Amino acid sequence: MIKSFIGIVALGLGLAAAAETPNIAGTWNMGLEGGHVIPVALVLTQDGQKLTGTIALPIRESGQHMDVKLAGTFVDRAFTLSGSAEHGNESKGVDITGKLLDDGTMEGTFFMADHGKMPWTAERLKERK
Repeated sequence: MIKSFIGIVALGLGLAAAAETPNIAGTWNMGLEGGHVIPVALVLTQDGQKLTGTIALPIRESGQHMDVKLAGTFVDRAFTLSGSAEHGNESKGVDITGKLLDDGTMEGTFFMADHGKMPWTAERLKERK
């Protein structure tokens, strides 16, 4: 009987831990703050603590952007993502750190060589019905 009770408690704790892991998969409207707000799309896929996705960074050509593939982790409502921006014969590392806030938005820091660190905020794009 005690083993059954312990098993039920352990199962309950496991379910509670799983329920506490929020899902941040989806498309986010991200605003990079670099003198002015630069709107970009951040698309994330989540598998437990593993994150993958893309960020659509603007490039110098008017109206153009490049999709940078990202990979990282999501633990305790905080995440890190890294990728490499390839444009022409240049390659620059992209590092993003962030956290999910209680109101469902996110904030953090974006870093890319030549641009330095930039704070950002993001809201999840609402799905159309």
